[in-house]
Amino acid sequence: MIEINKEIYNIKEIANYLNLSVSGIRKLVREGKIPYFRVGNRIRFDIRKIDVWLEELEKKENRIILN
Repeated sequence: MIEINKEIYNIKEIANYLNLSVSGIRKLVREGKIPYFRVGNRIRFDIRKIDVWLEELEKKENRIILN
C-alpha cells in the first residue's frame, strides 16, 4: 500500500528526499543540524519540519550572498 500524504519519514526516505546519503543524514543527526525525533531507538523525520528547515537554510544562504 502506498501512502500519498506521508508526513513521517525514516532515514532512508529522508536521504532520498534530500538527495543525500544515509551516512550524510546520520552525520547531520549526530551534529544536531537537522530536525528529527526518535521512536524508541529509531530516527524519524517530520517532513513539515524538514521543509521549514530547508527554507531557513535557503534564507540564511541568501542573506550571506546579499551581504
